[in-house]
Amino acid sequence: MNYPVWNVSFLGSGLVVAIIAIIHVLISHIAVGGGIFIAVAEWWAGRQADGERVRAFLHGFVKYFLIYTTVFGAMTGVGIWFAIGLANPEGTSLLIHQFVFAWATEWVTFIGELTVLYLYFYGWEVNSRRMQLLLAVLYAVIAWLSLFVINGILSFMLTPGGWTPENRDIAAGFFNPTFLPSLLGRTLAMLVLGGLFAMLLAARVEDGLKERIVALAARFVLPAAVAMPALAVWYWFALPEAAQTMWLDGATGVAGGRLEAVTRYSLLAVITGALIVIGTLTFAARPRAVTRAAALAMLVIAQLGVLGGEFFREMARKPYVIHGTLYSNGLWQAESKSPATLDAPYFEAARWEPPGIAPGSPAHGEWIYRLQCASCHTLDGYRALDTRTRVWTPAFGERFLRDLAQQGVMPPFHGDAADRAALAAWLISRHGTPVTAAEVDAAAPAEVKR
Repeated sequence: MNYPVWNVSFLGSGLVVAIIAIIHVLISHIAVGGGIFIAVAEWWAGRQADGERVRAFLHGFVKYFLIYTTVFGAMTGVGIWFAIGLANPEGTSLLIHQFVFAWATEWVTFIGELTVLYLYFYGWEVNSRRMQLLLAVLYAVIAWLSLFVINGILSFMLTPGGWTPENRDIAAGFFNPTFLPSLLGRTLAMLVLGGLFAMLLAARVEDGLKERIVALAARFVLPAAVAMPALAVWYWFALPEAAQTMWLDGATGVAGGRLEAVTRYSLLAVITGALIVIGTLTFAARPRAVTRAAALAMLVIAQLGVLGGEFFREMARKPYVIHGTLYSNGLWQAESKSPATLDAPYFEAARWEPPGIAPGSPAHGEWIYRLQCASCHTLDGYRALDTRTRVWTPAFGERFLRDLAQQGVMPPFHGDAADRAALAAWLISRHGTPVTAAEVDAAAPAEVKR
């Protein structure tokens, strides 16, 4: 309510953030996992009789790696900042102010990554082999430290731990219950992606070197992929109880009935993980069969697994952007605990509605939607409200909004009976049958009327 609303038709602002973030996560995970592969391959090349041939492959690997991670990684990283600043400025402000030194550390590590990677690539002909190995190891360490910092902030959003708005100790929020399982799980995912990226580039090699590189890459992928379920179990037990309940409720839908999105995305991660293990075993057994198309398909499968894992984390946090503190529409939980604040006329607290809106008018309902609902729902696209409200009646709409928090995945409604009636009437009227706020208000029980 304290900021203007970024209303993105059909996609919604949240999905725009998700699209950019998923692309960036894949790139950043390859940046770390691929960096570790470069360091290991550089060391491995020094122990091969044809080490220069291995390093020739590695030089080509680093060229693609550098362009992919630095150019597209930087573009999507900046894109995330623009998108989250528009989609949820309240949450972005909290994260910046709470973790200002962590962000500064992250940006320093990013500059360090770029510097060392460029020194490694452009010093190929002039640096000693020992210096190249040192630079490769240094890049891998700095890239992993970047993960360390970002992981603390991301895991804080789901499990703030001992942090509260009253106790803003950075360590209490940073080293939270999901910090360690998330850090180790992401590290394993990065090893998988780094190995698969190496297999994709190894598919271009035509001689026996291809078999050895595929075998080396498989040693990255298989142990990490096999170890992931153990980290997933650890992560599960560190989740908030509400997230576990949401998943278990959705799991019943596997046999019929309701299947929550959080459960679907976790199943996607499990299925893609199994496919990666099977595919990598096949590649290791028949390395000559590794074609560009097959290796690319494996990388796409891994991307789907990353998507499943990231969406699971986001869905498990619903309806918060900072769990237990700040709802996704900018309402602070502390405000929601105060009936005097929560049940007051909404426009008394909101700052961005147009002046002169008549109470109970369609504009009244539309601006309640824009300011309270548009952060998660579009009208006719992603999480469409038109679809969700097509069978509403005035009485049902009023009751649904009044008991909104009982859904478990949405914030409580912020406003009085007039605000609920205006929003319900506007949503129902979009289906072709005009309904007035007065009709909705008349359908409400007497004890909740104005």
